[in-house]
Amino acid sequence: MRSVFLDILNAFKKNNNQIIQLILINIFVFLFLALLNFSFKFLADPNIYHAFVQKNFYVNSSFLELIRRPWTLIAFPFTNSGILDVLFNGLALFWFGNILVDFLGGRKTMIIYITGAIFSVFFYMGVWSILHILNQNTGNPSILYGSSAGIYAVMFAAVALLPEYELMFFRFFIKLRILAIAFLVLSLLLNPHAGVLNLGAATFGYLQVKFMRTGLNVTQPIENFFIWLSNLSKPKKKVVVKKYSSVGEYSGGQFFDDNNIPNQEEIDYLLDKINKGGGYESLSKEEKNRLYRASQRKD
Repeated sequence: MRSVFLDILNAFKKNNNQIIQLILINIFVFLFLALLNFSFKFLADPNIYHAFVQKNFYVNSSFLELIRRPWTLIAFPFTNSGILDVLFNGLALFWFGNILVDFLGGRKTMIIYITGAIFSVFFYMGVWSILHILNQNTGNPSILYGSSAGIYAVMFAAVALLPEYELMFFRFFIKLRILAIAFLVLSLLLNPHAGVLNLGAATFGYLQVKFMRTGLNVTQPIENFFIWLSNLSKPKKKVVVKKYSSVGEYSGGQFFDDNNIPNQEEIDYLLDKINKGGGYESLSKEEKNRLYRASQRKD
């Protein structure tokens, strides 16, 4: 038991390990709420306590309820409707999340996951409010779950970054964008309410990366806050500024030193080469190392 606890603790200490951290947080939140609801069965009137948990730990589909309890947005990106949701969302997050981590870094991927899920709540409320105005008998669920929405934000951020990226799916190679769109359409058909949440998160993730490619990072204040938190526990280091070669020019394949980190211009060059030149495998070993070093810098 002690070994398991230490392994979990180490998972949160490692750099660029945000995908595993997000999966673990999803599991912990699900187990905490499940155990809490189970414990209520031994009380005199469990319905009172169940209602309390629903109001204070889950996002309600009513905008007025959200205004009354804004703190429910904190847990929303990590809520799942059942054990199967936890399992499949964890697998999807591991699958698609690691693609994004390789190119943007763990911190940015985590921020896209969380902010995308939160944005999906307001997108959902806007869509269903319009449908109600149009006299459509839509009927809203009382509780919204946000884990899958966060995954769609990550998934479509990867699509925006690497539209030509290919994955092996049941022994067939399929483009990431085709797979992501198919999953989104399927979620809309199977469960329109969850599908609208996923659509909102997917829209956010896609546009976030598009904006970042133009130099606009709408989540920069949130990222600065995460950086500030991570720096609290780190000793101060002396910063040494070093020059390095421009995009595509590697001084005959030699770097100045091991701390030579690519800038954003060089990262864009490498990403464009991936999209236009046949995928990640089109990069040389040296270019892959450069891109990996850039992803480490993000955290």
